[in-house]
Amino acid sequence: MTVQHSLGKQWVLEVGYVGTHSIHLRETRDALQSQDATPTNPVDISSTFCNPSPCVITTNTFANAIARSRAQGINGYAGFQLFANDAYSHYNSLQTTVSRRWGAGYFQAAYTFSKSTDATSTGNTAFNTAFNDESTLNDSRGLSDFDRTHRLAVSYRYDLPFFKSAEGLTHQLLAGWAVSGITIIQSGAPFSVLDSGAGTGFLGSGSAPGVLTASLAPGATISSAQTSGGIGTRVNGYLNLSAFTPAPLLYPAQCDPINNPNFCTTGFGNLGRNTFRGPSQQNWDFSLIKNFKITERQELRFTTDFFNIWNHANFANPAFTDVEGGNFGKITSTVGAPRLIQFALRYSF
Repeated sequence: MTVQHSLGKQWVLEVGYVGTHSIHLRETRDALQSQDATPTNPVDISSTFCNPSPCVITTNTFANAIARSRAQGINGYAGFQLFANDAYSHYNSLQTTVSRRWGAGYFQAAYTFSKSTDATSTGNTAFNTAFNDESTLNDSRGLSDFDRTHRLAVSYRYDLPFFKSAEGLTHQLLAGWAVSGITIIQSGAPFSVLDSGAGTGFLGSGSAPGVLTASLAPGATISSAQTSGGIGTRVNGYLNLSAFTPAPLLYPAQCDPINNPNFCTTGFGNLGRNTFRGPSQQNWDFSLIKNFKITERQELRFTTDFFNIWNHANFANPAFTDVEGGNFGKITSTVGAPRLIQFALRYSF
């Protein structure tokens, strides 16, 4: 739904709502992951190997992980993948545009305030896409990988009015100039803080890379987990490591990595998918144009294009977001290209 209104003097304002909802999107997960066994909610296994039958499992250990699979006879702990079409997405946005067109050029500024959420943004079939507890998609709902809360795009072209009435060499050199450009400023992309050692009570270690989250430390918040200051001072520590903890051990009192590793299984972290957002980004492209009128039907145009004219560095999301690994929160790359200058000559007739 869009409403357009004339502001006078050739200015036009457009305000609209754009929303979408998609269902039956593809996703991959271990839907038969090991069940959560407790004394009050045990897992019963009916088998001829059990005496008496059924076997009653009340703990989540490494030794009984496969037995706790949700379908007996299938290794749901680390050897099963479901390719399903039950993922979904939601997109809601306020889109505004202010524009003006006249004989000497045009100007347009478009601002979008939006939110995109989904259960997966990739549909990857090589690795699991569901987060944390993969028996459902409840922990997978989060900001889309491509979500940008704010996005401003400005484009323009203007034929400079100078020396239009001049003659001779003055007209050839100083008249016929124009400028144009595109500027984009937008929010950063979302990302997740991970714990590669999480969920071992229910999913085999290494069977679900990139989809197991860490936990916030007691007293920490999403805001305090991010460092402050200009992005140039945060590239070696975009996040505050002390604000996070690994996913909890299920049996900390019984876990002994040397003498009793069977009880060193872990649960899931309390952070959601795409909880944090990377650095904002901006890009300025600019063109300087000179038109040479040769005859009534012939024209020569020389253009100098400046891509990323200010040579502004747009930093990528942190490359290391696993609390179990080193260099946590470190940004190691940029997105986009450095300043490029391009020359073009065009002859038209």
